[in-house]
Amino acid sequence: MLLGGVPIDDALVRRLSTILGRPVGDKLDRALLFRAQIVALTREEKMAILAALEKAPPDLEPVREMLIADAQWH
Repeated sequence: MLLGGVPIDDALVRRLSTILGRPVGDKLDRALLFRAQIVALTREEKMAILAALEKAPPDLEPVREMLIADAQWH
């Protein structure tokens, strides 16, 4: 899926949704349920995701690096 313009594997999006909680995690869960190909995010949602990834398990570090490397996430 394209998460805020960045291609992220659905399995990683699912893991991310579990650490985010409400409301952003719920949004990602719904996107996965409906097999959304593109998920638009507000600036606040992007910041919540990046904040959650700072405390996330090491296996999600590649996701954080991809998001930070994308200019749309600054």
